[in-house]
Amino acid sequence: MSTPTRQRSGKQHTRSAQPTKSAKTSRVNATASKTRAKQTARIEGLRDGKPLIFGWGGHLTRAQKTRYQHLATWSFIGVIVLAVLGTLGFGIFNENVLVPAKTIVTANGVNISQDTYRKELAYQAQVLWNRLQSEISQRNDLQAKVAAGDATAVVQNSIVTTHLQTDEASYAQAQITQAAITALENNVLMTQGAQKFERDNHVSAATFEPSQKDINTALAAFKKAFPKGDTYAHFLSANNLSDADVINSITMDLRQTKMQTYLASLITSPSRQVRVRRVEVDTAANAAKIRKELLAGKLTDAIWLTLAKQNSLDTNTKDTGGDLGYVPYGSGDGGIELWAYAPGRKVGDLSPVIFDASGTYDVVQILGIDPSRPVDAATLKASQDNALSHWLGAQRIAPNAKITTADSTMLTATRNMPVTPNLNAALPAITPTVGQ
Repeated sequence: MSTPTRQRSGKQHTRSAQPTKSAKTSRVNATASKTRAKQTARIEGLRDGKPLIFGWGGHLTRAQKTRYQHLATWSFIGVIVLAVLGTLGFGIFNENVLVPAKTIVTANGVNISQDTYRKELAYQAQVLWNRLQSEISQRNDLQAKVAAGDATAVVQNSIVTTHLQTDEASYAQAQITQAAITALENNVLMTQGAQKFERDNHVSAATFEPSQKDINTALAAFKKAFPKGDTYAHFLSANNLSDADVINSITMDLRQTKMQTYLASLITSPSRQVRVRRVEVDTAANAAKIRKELLAGKLTDAIWLTLAKQNSLDTNTKDTGGDLGYVPYGSGDGGIELWAYAPGRKVGDLSPVIFDASGTYDVVQILGIDPSRPVDAATLKASQDNALSHWLGAQRIAPNAKITTADSTMLTATRNMPVTPNLNAALPAITPTVGQ
């Protein structure tokens, strides 16, 4: 019984040890795969001698060439991506940094950027707009009383209407843009002038710089002046401004007030005055010629009388040898005063060719110096009231002054115009009312 069983077991064992058809197929496929892999490896490892690029690469295998091609492809894609990103990045940098930083005008060596101009323009426009809206509101409120014959209202209405007409005439792009650029130029002149006064006259810097309290008060007043429906926050947001930008413009305004106060304090009576005579002509060349002839004539009264009658544009003095008399400081031509009132001047001095505030050219001689001469009340007040504008006019034509012409493209560029207020906004027509 046991023997047949063992024999069957042995036969079954023998059959299971023989490979099945599927196993044979797997081994054949594996062998074929290995064969193909070896063949591929041999092919990839071959050197065909063909160059890869520009005659180079013949010594490389196919596998090496493939790797180089893949590397070149991805490198090229990377360069393109970097170029695109770089172009976009430069465009953003150029638009937001380089272009705004471009100089719109230079005043005595100080470059003023168009972005600084943009901010000042927005501020100046808003100040004028706020004032206009306040005047319009005041005028509207007075109309009922004016119509009723209220004498006080009639007077008030007349004053408000005059101010409103003046401000409406100023609310135009050409006027506001010029006012903004002039304010920035004047700020440079005042800052440099203050430094000179501090150095030469030993004046404290606080004389020209507003206090923090002054700035805070002015800022609060600016915020409060916004008409109904407008807000300070919207003004900042719409024009891409910050508190610091507004404070900078306010500081400029206050600095102007401080400088006016100081300059007016210098104009007193009695005061040191200089008596001068001049010949005024249209060009520097003609002035130089006149000067040469005056020197040849030894600066006698006769030569002054002759040359003034023949050449001077000043019809008030040409027949008297160009004698201007004593000219109190602050009441005459700024260009002439810069020279005549300079330290060290003495009787008999002859000027170089002077470019004056009216745009003409002068040759001037000092005829007398009075250390303490009275100034009549009207002249004194007018000189004090106009002290800053007179001084600034002189600074602009000083021999060492160098103020370039503002870039007209930047001056009117859309990017520099305020979003709010709108410089082209329609304003109400102002006509006289009943009772005026």
